Amino acid sequence: MKRILTVLILLALVIAGGVWYWQTQNKPATVATRAQTATVQRGSLVATVSAAGNVSAPKQVALSFQAGGRVTKVNVQVGDQVKKDQVLMELDATDLQYALRNAQLSLSTAQMNYDNAKIENSLNPSKLLTARAGLDKARVTLEQAQGEYNRIAWRPDVGMTTQAATLQQATIDYQVALANYNTNAATINDAALKSAAASLENSQVAFEQAQRNLDKMKIVAPYDGLVSVVNFNVGDTAGTGAAVTIVDLSKLEVKVTVAEVDIAKIKTGATAQMTLDALTGKTYTARVSAVGPVGAVTQGVVNYPVVLTITNADDAIKPGMTSNLSIIVESRENVLIVPTRAVRMQGNQRTVTVLVGDKPTSVPVRTGLASDSPIEIVSGLNEGDVIVISQTTTTQPGGPGGGVGIPFIGR
Repeated sequence: MKRILTVLILLALVIAGGVWYWQTQNKPATVATRAQTATVQRGSLVATVSAAGNVSAPKQVALSFQAGGRVTKVNVQVGDQVKKDQVLMELDATDLQYALRNAQLSLSTAQMNYDNAKIENSLNPSKLLTARAGLDKARVTLEQAQGEYNRIAWRPDVGMTTQAATLQQATIDYQVALANYNTNAATINDAALKSAAASLENSQVAFEQAQRNLDKMKIVAPYDGLVSVVNFNVGDTAGTGAAVTIVDLSKLEVKVTVAEVDIAKIKTGATAQMTLDALTGKTYTARVSAVGPVGAVTQGVVNYPVVLTITNADDAIKPGMTSNLSIIVESRENVLIVPTRAVRMQGNQRTVTVLVGDKPTSVPVRTGLASDSPIEIVSGLNEGDVIVISQTTTTQPGGPGGGVGIPFIGR
């Protein structure tokens, strides 16, 4: 009897365990949903176009001698700062210096001859005026003497009178005055002055040519800048190839290309933020100085050249460095903004999920300016609305030992 009771008890325990096991294995799965939210707020929004390019110095020149020769002076080395008109390098110019001195002497002689001819030419008119005055005076004296003589001309002894003698002397004086006047009039001729002027001009041309020939033996800085290349040493024979290169680092620029879908947004004068691969942690500003009107097709994509001038360059920036730019194409202040991830497309309508109480509700919205992260909401939302950016759903299925299902992220 005891054995039968024991078997019945064991059988009851097995049945109870089976019932418990069946119930636990068929328990419904538990579902947990967690939403990532944000609040609609007002703020500033900036839209940018990204581009990359290399820093360059637009004002850069390779200077050469205009004639060949032996280098006698090298006054600079790479890295030197130079000033405009500073002599950087010279060739042997001994023969040309002699030629310049001779030309200068010839010019001085021609100048002296011209000055003398000019003085002589200016004196002749004065002498002519004096001679003219003397001639006029002699004529008046002659006329007076003739009048006195005519009054006594009836006398038989008129030839013996003082009036006759006076008339004779007045006639001689007039003839002398007339000859003096004619002589001075004949000497007035500017041919000598013109000849002296022509000689002076030729000498001036010869001197300037000699000076130019001498200048060809020098390399002079055309503007303030930094020496980046020096190709010759003293004693080298230089030709007309590049001898010294000067670069002006006071104005640096970056040339980039922009795709046709973005080029219409970029205007001259737009500002940009710039970083350089070689200068970690530094940010510079740049300004769009030129937008190319003609694009170039590369692998089926049309790109347009854009030039930006760095507005706060320092000595750390070197030509050739790689730069990354964010060109500001539009900005707005005090607008409603939400994270771009919160906006979804349902057909042709943009929507945002808003939490009304604890209930998520899809609301149609109209968007405006967009950037990399926030986007402007023109209508459909109010400041302070709580919106859903994403939802994470976790499923806990039933079964032996339970377990955690794979999370589902909804957007």
